[in-house]
Amino acid sequence: MRLDYDSILAQTFKNSLRGYSKEEVQDFLKIVAKDFKEMKRDLARLREELNLKDRQVRELDEALTSGKNQPMSNFESFRSSLQEKARKFVNQARDEADRHRKKVEAEVNHLQGDIRRLKTERQHLIDNLKAATKSFSNSRNK
Repeated sequence: MRLDYDSILAQTFKNSLRGYSKEEVQDFLKIVAKDFKEMKRDLARLREELNLKDRQVRELDEALTSGKNQPMSNFESFRSSLQEKARKFVNQARDEADRHRKKVEAEVNHLQGDIRRLKTERQHLIDNLKAATKSFSNSRNK
């Protein structure tokens, strides 16, 4: 007997004194039936995809077979063109990376300058605070 969604849901079991809970069995069968239905749908979709890929392979084989009669210079020309485009792409990427690196280096230098300036300001504030504390302490002692 081949199972399908409806036959799983329609399955019944005899009642027995020490058997399984009928409700639990029915709930489980509903889950199994739902999974079965989804797997069947997935299988159909995958078969369609496989047929499409098979057609694409046949078309590529035919194109390759018909392309064998053309001179190799077309292939070499295409290959050279692709290599040149790849070189340009790599060079553009390098140039862009260099621009970003220089921008980051400038920002780092700027931030380092800010840090030095802030450290100097902090030291001046500490010195001023010490002087003010000392002056306040001296004025209280008099």
